[in-house]
Amino acid sequence: MSRRLLAYVIATIAAGAFALVTHPPAMLAQEWGHYVAWFVICLVSETMWEATMSGTGTWSLSSTAGLSAIVLWGPEVGMWITALATLLADLFVLRKPAVRAFFNGGQMAITALVSGLAFDLLGGRSALPVTDAAATLQRSAATQLVMPFLGLVLTYFVLNRSMVTLAVAWSSGRQWFRALREDWLYMGRLEVDAASFLLVPLMVISYTAIGYPGVLLFYAPLFMVFQSSVRLTELKRAEEQNLRNARFAAKGELAAGIGHELNNQLVAITARAQMLLKDAERQKFDNAPRHAQIILEQSKRMGVLAKGLMDYTRNQVNLEPLDLNALLVNTIEFVKGDKRFRSVDWEVELDPELPELRGDVGQIQGVFINLFVNAADAMGSQETRRAIRVITRHDAAKRSAHVEVSDTGPGIKPEHLPRMFEFMFTTKPDGHGFGLSTAHRTIENHGGRIGVDSPEDGGARFQITLPLRGPGGWN
Repeated sequence: MSRRLLAYVIATIAAGAFALVTHPPAMLAQEWGHYVAWFVICLVSETMWEATMSGTGTWSLSSTAGLSAIVLWGPEVGMWITALATLLADLFVLRKPAVRAFFNGGQMAITALVSGLAFDLLGGRSALPVTDAAATLQRSAATQLVMPFLGLVLTYFVLNRSMVTLAVAWSSGRQWFRALREDWLYMGRLEVDAASFLLVPLMVISYTAIGYPGVLLFYAPLFMVFQSSVRLTELKRAEEQNLRNARFAAKGELAAGIGHELNNQLVAITARAQMLLKDAERQKFDNAPRHAQIILEQSKRMGVLAKGLMDYTRNQVNLEPLDLNALLVNTIEFVKGDKRFRSVDWEVELDPELPELRGDVGQIQGVFINLFVNAADAMGSQETRRAIRVITRHDAAKRSAHVEVSDTGPGIKPEHLPRMFEFMFTTKPDGHGFGLSTAHRTIENHGGRIGVDSPEDGGARFQITLPLRGPGGWN
């Protein structure tokens, strides 16, 4: 921890502690039961959390309960409730280091107090004379709460995000505004913040109308929806991990086949080089041009395989100009080195008018390798002709590239067609079901579409459409 960050953390904790000591909760003897109840509500809401986009911070839906406590019980009581709930949640729920937990508790005390004072200053307390669960919010007072609520949420948002972002920025070595933009000012996070703030008046109304049963009826569905969202997020992360594992497995299998082919070519090159040496020793050079030509051809073929393998195993997404026709030619030359393609006829029809598009060379090539391998496996060792047809076409009106890959295999059963791109669905006895789902994800990430059908005359046909401008470039 840097000195400036340490000083900032200590100052925030000290300021929060000073605010708590100098502003004890009012009417503690009479209302302590309500204070404890709202502390529990805020503590439970703190369990509804997820990591921020950068992974250096967290956010939760506790702001709804915290701001409601400030509105109902005043800035002093709200400050104590939210600060203590944040501190205990960070220590025992989120398992954050003690220094971060006390910092968050301190900044929350400051934020809650200032936000509550802003609410009162704008007339919120006089428009909402609520001190117990039996009171109700009058309709005439509701319109007077618009400005106080805006002042409350804006003060809370600006102060809380600014203080937390400064600590995150200094701890991660980023500029303050960059950390603010990456962790808080993206659309998904702003939508969650807006939803949390807009729920505050509804939660206050629920409590003032029927008391704590109203809070339960309001918060329980929200809690269940959030837990479902967390489980869905965890499932998506597990799926992404499985997809990465599938890519590595496919790369390993293909690399083994290519390695075998490279070794065969090295044997040919070595043999020709030895013949050259023997001819040189005997001062016979009649066969030298032929030996050199074979070495050159084998070396070029090895270069094609090596380049294709390097492109295929590149992991990071890198959008760049992409010549789709050239990529397909190189990919076909690349896979020909695998033994399963040795008796396959290739029918290639490339549109010469197809312009460059923007995409990730390695990932797009991975899609076509997967389609070619599936086609070869589907045709197997069938006695009829084994052929793969590749067609490209430029759609100038839609500014897109169209690719069709088909084979002469047995085709796809009608009941299997709707499930071809499902995660972990496979018709191969030893398949893992990751290949086509990975291809589907890759094409979608590039802003494109992929479909499959099985013509009446047999075989499988995959159709891919990619925007020339890359993701988001359909128009």
